Amino acid sequence: MKRFFRSAGYRWFLLACAYVVVAAAVMNGFYTKWRLNDGRPALGLSLMVEGTAHRPYVYRQFVPALANGIQALLPQATVARLSERLSEPRRVDSRSGLAMRYPGSEALVPAVTLRYHLVYYLTFLALLAALFVMRRLCLKAGADAAASTAAPAILALMLPFFLTEGGYFYDFVELMFMMSAALLALGASRQTPVRLLLLVSLAGLATWNKEAFFFFTAALYPLLRRNFSRVQAAGLVAVLLFVCGSVYLALRMRYALNPGSTVDYQLWDNLRYYLDPGNWLRTESTYGVLLPRGFGIVSVLAVVGIAINGWPRLPQALRRHAQLALAINVPLFVLFCSPGEMRNLSMLYPSLLCLLALALAKWLAPQTEVRPDSGLEVR
Repeated sequence: MKRFFRSAGYRWFLLACAYVVVAAAVMNGFYTKWRLNDGRPALGLSLMVEGTAHRPYVYRQFVPALANGIQALLPQATVARLSERLSEPRRVDSRSGLAMRYPGSEALVPAVTLRYHLVYYLTFLALLAALFVMRRLCLKAGADAAASTAAPAILALMLPFFLTEGGYFYDFVELMFMMSAALLALGASRQTPVRLLLLVSLAGLATWNKEAFFFFTAALYPLLRRNFSRVQAAGLVAVLLFVCGSVYLALRMRYALNPGSTVDYQLWDNLRYYLDPGNWLRTESTYGVLLPRGFGIVSVLAVVGIAINGWPRLPQALRRHAQLALAINVPLFVLFCSPGEMRNLSMLYPSLLCLLALALAKWLAPQTEVRPDSGLEVR
């Protein structure tokens, strides 16, 4: 019995339990704050799964397409029976339903309810998978096991704070894809063709989830350079860009007649917002508590401190990746993102994760000091 509880399998079981709890807490923090944009005329979940949402939201079709596909595989009678049960009005006050004391929830609409629940739980699974991917990425970055285990949980718990001015199910799927892409690129080489094929396939799926991945692929170049020449790494990035561009073009053609626009120009709104000191001190309810917003002086101080402590330990390839991701993401953020939407700095998530893991490794390491009078080390 002791051997079982000391085994690696049991430790993985405990890790899985811990990450399930973290993912569930994060999903609850997100869902109670934004739900699945129920009832919003431009991007409600019912519009997303039907493909009638406004552009650019309608382009984010990966999870809705999965939900539609799963429902299509089920017999009509099964769909009808499940939809009837899931849309019962009593579920407004039930702890087993997603309406959660919200009578206007689209989870209660019979035509949508099954796909609503599928989207929710597919998002949860993507977040859970992202935690394990992030742990592996931290280990590749050089952090120890303890820091590599804690950093993904901490970053995930921070996500609802970053979902300011908007929060969407595809943000969590994007996290999984970006972390997976960074991990695959770090280990890719001519001796790992399967890894390269997975990276190319992932690029297409990630763009289907959110078109911003097209720009993130360029930031993978420094990671690919670890095991490839300049020409080979640039060629791989070109292939990734081609795949992403092809998927995005197909989405634009498919939804060309939907209302809305591809992008909104936000430069002047952003300048006015960030130059107003009051916006750096605003609060909002996250996890049911009134706390500082994701964009503000508190988050800036936290990120700067993490970067200062983690940067000296960050491997060169990841440093260059962070610099390139910053150079790509910040101009896009200022030009096209709504003011204060920290979630749109998502290209920096892998860098923030690695910096956090390395900073934690530094802070958790035994500190040694020498007493001047004795010369003895004190731990």
